[in-house]
Amino acid sequence: MSLNIDALRADTLGAGTVTHLNNAGSSLMPQPVTAAVVGHLRREEQVGGYEAAAEVAAGLEEVYSSIASLVGGHPDEIALMESGTTAWALAVALLPVHGRRILVARTEYRSNILVLIQLATRLGLKLAVLEEDTHGNINLAHLRRELVRGDVALVALTHVPMTGGLVNPAPAAGRLCADAGVPFILDACQSVGQLPLDVAQLSCDILIGTGRKFLRGPRGTAFAYVRASVLEQAAAAPRPRLPLLRDNGEERLQARLLESREASMALRIGLGRAVDYALDLGIHPIRERVLPLAQTLRSHLADLPWVRVHGQEHPGSGIVTFSVPGKTARQVKEHLARQHINVSTVALPPSGTDDLLPLTAATPTAVRASVHYYNTEEEIQQLISALR
Repeated sequence: MSLNIDALRADTLGAGTVTHLNNAGSSLMPQPVTAAVVGHLRREEQVGGYEAAAEVAAGLEEVYSSIASLVGGHPDEIALMESGTTAWALAVALLPVHGRRILVARTEYRSNILVLIQLATRLGLKLAVLEEDTHGNINLAHLRRELVRGDVALVALTHVPMTGGLVNPAPAAGRLCADAGVPFILDACQSVGQLPLDVAQLSCDILIGTGRKFLRGPRGTAFAYVRASVLEQAAAAPRPRLPLLRDNGEERLQARLLESREASMALRIGLGRAVDYALDLGIHPIRERVLPLAQTLRSHLADLPWVRVHGQEHPGSGIVTFSVPGKTARQVKEHLARQHINVSTVALPPSGTDDLLPLTAATPTAVRASVHYYNTEEEIQQLISALR
């Protein structure tokens, strides 16, 4: 199925006013998503928050089903959250920890690392950094050797790191962890909405996603997939960390017990509408649109002799990072913003070091441009012309 780009851009009001190449930060919401959020807020204005939530209770239940369809899980394994960081921290706390080491990649998201450092400090564990292959992905041979040692408590991996456009081999890593009986948690915040995800194929125990990026949902929305077996282990622990939820007299384990009671129902409805929007288009057609756009962007940037492009030659996602020698990333971003072109700046991942938190004044940064299916080749040319 091919995407009707003109119709999708007409559904995206911001596409007529800015060149938005910051989808890895926060995408432009399509009109149906915005209408769903605003419509519920208007109803809260008219009848009250609890009353408005009661009116759409069935619709809120469908949000869990939609996300489950998106990632291949069961609705009971889905929890709705306000941020990926919160989802990560609460879900990681459920994992059974047996071992002495936590394996992570150098490209792991900074907030995730902070949570893992706290976990390691509390339990007396050590963080160990996985080696990379020649493309910057985690080295599967090294992961296999580390798992064979038998002292690994868990493996944490970011599917699509926030820089460089690479896609880590999550399915292969998940299978290695499953074979070794080691919990595997996957940060899919940058991949959900632009790449197909199936928790069975990924063999992950936990998967974290966010709404505002390639799902094109509202800010302040995220979700956690927690495998049913993890929920069962948490409930059966000597000091149960997860109670059972009574539903019409039936006791059921549900990941939603991780949720905050005082969340925005309007944003949750908007997240559900964004997921349905993506499912209606099809994740495979979305990927088939995004990857060639990213390759076009990278190729045009590489043709500029004063621009240095980072990461893989063939992007596996919609993310491309680059720098302009003699200019800071912030200067480039501000220059582009004056021409109504949105990009962001990111810290480049450490290389050849086990220091996972290297962010200092001397840490190199780059410009990140990230495309989505509603972007066009003409918008890429606008970026290139502005850099000229």
